[in-house]
Amino acid sequence: MPKLSLAKLERHLYGAADILRREGMDAATYKDFIFGMLFLKRCSDVFEADYEKIVQKKVDQGIEIHEAQSHYGENPDYYDDFFVPPHARWPHLQNKLNDASEPFGAVLDKALAGLSEANESLRHVLDHIQFMKVQSNKRIVSDEACKDLVRHFNRYRLRNEDFQFSDLLGAAYEFLINMFAESAGKKGGDFYTPRDVIRMMVRILNPTPGMSIYDPTCGSGGMLIISREYIEQSGGDQTNLRLCGQVNDASAWSICKINMLLHGIRGSDIRLEDTLLHPLHRDAGELERFDRVIANPPFSQNYTKSNMEFPERYRWGWCPTSGKKADLMFAQHMLAVCKPRGMVATVMPHGVLFRGGAEKEIRKKFLQQDLSYGLDEHGQLRDPIAHPEQFKDSPLGRIRIPESIMEGAAAV
Repeated sequence: MPKLSLAKLERHLYGAADILRREGMDAATYKDFIFGMLFLKRCSDVFEADYEKIVQKKVDQGIEIHEAQSHYGENPDYYDDFFVPPHARWPHLQNKLNDASEPFGAVLDKALAGLSEANESLRHVLDHIQFMKVQSNKRIVSDEACKDLVRHFNRYRLRNEDFQFSDLLGAAYEFLINMFAESAGKKGGDFYTPRDVIRMMVRILNPTPGMSIYDPTCGSGGMLIISREYIEQSGGDQTNLRLCGQVNDASAWSICKINMLLHGIRGSDIRLEDTLLHPLHRDAGELERFDRVIANPPFSQNYTKSNMEFPERYRWGWCPTSGKKADLMFAQHMLAVCKPRGMVATVMPHGVLFRGGAEKEIRKKFLQQDLSYGLDEHGQLRDPIAHPEQFKDSPLGRIRIPESIMEGAAAV
């Protein structure tokens, strides 16, 4: 059997999206159904391979095949990857295609629920994907479209040995995220950042094995995944890494969790909550500090102080809660959770450099405190890259500030 290439898998996934586009859905709506179906097929195919190995091993040891199947093949304790219960397995879904005793959408919902219930790491990850969901007294996805999706995904087996390279499925998932982001327009920015931008940020941060890396607005998790890939490509041990993230949207949280799993990352710590209000990564009751902080926070959004935890994070000042001014609040949070000799890389809108009022005062404090670390005997700014020793304890870390910004800062 020919190995599955990335181009072929991308066309296959695009074809699945076409099925749901015929239902009149936009990308923001149908992306979750595609993600759910892809993940269900992948888990079932991998489980089937593991099941065969476990049963065959016991048969080779002299155990009757029926006993090997019932006592070992159906025992979750024998699986390193996900255990897939019988009603979530792909052959069961195929057998139900011509069964009119219940809606096929309900069959898919039971499969996703069973997969979540059988695996603690998937708890609540798939809850929002509901093929029986109704809007305005009409199913969002018709039963025929549900069946067409199963028939479509049945074209290719998704075991590791079927792929041209090991991370093919993770790369294909990134393709899907990119495709949906482009189709959804502005909404796509909630969970997707262009990969070239991320790679540049990661190269600046230069993460190494043993570090902790944190994204407080992690979206689909691309910044954490690419940080891990950077270490692997640099010859380091990518498993010796703590990857943490937080996001405030349930769909994005689910996408991130699935993205991590499809890239083979099982130990990431991804939380669901408003980062500005309730940062959830803590150590002995205090905020956890990280070696590297990387983020693309949502641009120019409002925030609230109501029930806010750890307000001391915002020691440089408070932006107005209305008027879409949360950008520098995210920046202050990132600095607060960065270790003294850690580094921060973030994407911000241009407005944070030029807005007046409270933002101007916060900006002034940022620059005054950071620049004081890097002035020479004549009061001139040293190059942070050429003279990193001058900036090693700077709250903003080692950072190259463009001359145009520095000239503007002098007039702040």
